[in-house]
Amino acid sequence: MNIEEYIRKNRNQMDVEHPDEDYLWTGISHSISKKKNRSRFLALKIAAAAVVIIALSIITYQVTSLRSNQQLILANIDPDLAKQEAQFQHQIKAYYQVLQKTDYDKDQLATSYKDLEYIDTLIIKYSEDLNTYGPNPKLLNSLMDLYQKKIKLLDRMLNEIEKQKRYENAKTNI
Repeated sequence: MNIEEYIRKNRNQMDVEHPDEDYLWTGISHSISKKKNRSRFLALKIAAAAVVIIALSIITYQVTSLRSNQQLILANIDPDLAKQEAQFQHQIKAYYQVLQKTDYDKDQLATSYKDLEYIDTLIIKYSEDLNTYGPNPKLLNSLMDLYQKKIKLLDRMLNEIEKQKRYENAKTNI
């Protein structure tokens, strides 16, 4: 006799236990309520992520608009100063492009980027002061002076890089 025949003949004796339906339904309802809690928690996570993304995009927009509005501030105050500031910004941008094209080691330069960052923070602060307190001749002169100092620092950095390259070329030619 094989196992299939044995099962068919003795099936009634094997199926004597009955499932506890109350226990089964309790487990099913409990797992359903857990899924609801999980979906609520997932919805909260998604909402929090959306809030963070929106906040970061607003902050980024404000920072970039603050930098682009600096020229507009001086344009409202004095068109000649706005032209001068635009020239300064164009020259600074050109220096940065030249710096990016060169392959140099930041640590070997006597002039550090911290000085440039400090000047940038002062320019932003002076621009905010112009917004808050209006045109002040001393503040405008200081702002123009900061642009000139930044240009001088960038020029110094480029000169240092050029001097290092000449030294290296002279050293290799010996």
